[in-house]
Amino acid sequence: MNEIRVDAAFQASSEPTVGRMCEVDPVLAARPLTVRVDSFEVVLAFPAFTGTLPAPGYASWSVNDSGEPIALGPTYFTARTVFLSALGADDHSLQNELRRAIAAVRFAAARLSDALRVEQPNVGMVGDIPRTLSLTATDITRGLDLKVPEPLNPGYAIVRGLPALSAEAAADALEDGVSPPRALLSQARYLTQSTSSPQPGLAVLLGAMAAETYAKQILQSCRPANSSPSLRSLTRTHGMAVELYGAVALGVVGRSLSAEDPGLWEDLGQLFTTRNKMAHQLKTPTHLDASRLVVVAMQAMNWLASAVAQRCG
Repeated sequence: MNEIRVDAAFQASSEPTVGRMCEVDPVLAARPLTVRVDSFEVVLAFPAFTGTLPAPGYASWSVNDSGEPIALGPTYFTARTVFLSALGADDHSLQNELRRAIAAVRFAAARLSDALRVEQPNVGMVGDIPRTLSLTATDITRGLDLKVPEPLNPGYAIVRGLPALSAEAAADALEDGVSPPRALLSQARYLTQSTSSPQPGLAVLLGAMAAETYAKQILQSCRPANSSPSLRSLTRTHGMAVELYGAVALGVVGRSLSAEDPGLWEDLGQLFTTRNKMAHQLKTPTHLDASRLVVVAMQAMNWLASAVAQRCG
């Protein structure tokens, strides 16, 4: 069995600029962190700090009245993992093992970045994979450098076939601004389709919020003032958000998604159920599920827009 080691260095902040860099406690700077990701043990560490300033790997620092450092601004942090393999350097299966190890290292790096960004939002968005500065793989047993089967930084997805901006849509946006529900949906689609750092949990939250607020907004526009029962009364009676596209829509425009498209109706129910699990139980959906459910939100919103236009002009 050969020992295989993967080493990576990550930019600690989204921008390597003093004043936009993260800050860490000197105690943390001297203590590596270990986390298990799947079958890999990943060790993360900021540059070693011996207590003397200026210190290599740190571009800024704060001191107390006694001159003792109380916060350090690292330019990078490292992550590494070591695993055993019986495969040769040219074996296709070893490349797959390396991909899994690199994924584990990146996952751990994103978690450490998240810890920074929750405390210091100026250094980047929670969930973003930090920029990789270096990535190497070594067969320690045989002293061989191995080919890394992954790019230094993952590329963005290529998306084709989306509608071109029309003159009417551009004029509407300039006059009234972009609809907030549509903006939420667009952000959800971006977070699942067009970024190298997908955020499925946030995407589902945004997609469900878009579908719910859009339904309330457009159904209210179709409901004459002082109508009985009111939209608020219908919503309270039927409770669940998915019913905005079911019983509530039936009461307002005479059409129900549950009757017209049972499959989409079931998927929409799953969107709201997944949203609730994310919001109340912190159960994050998979990227694949989130991508599908965000599209479900868009399809349901488009169905309701058509139903309202047919009924209310």
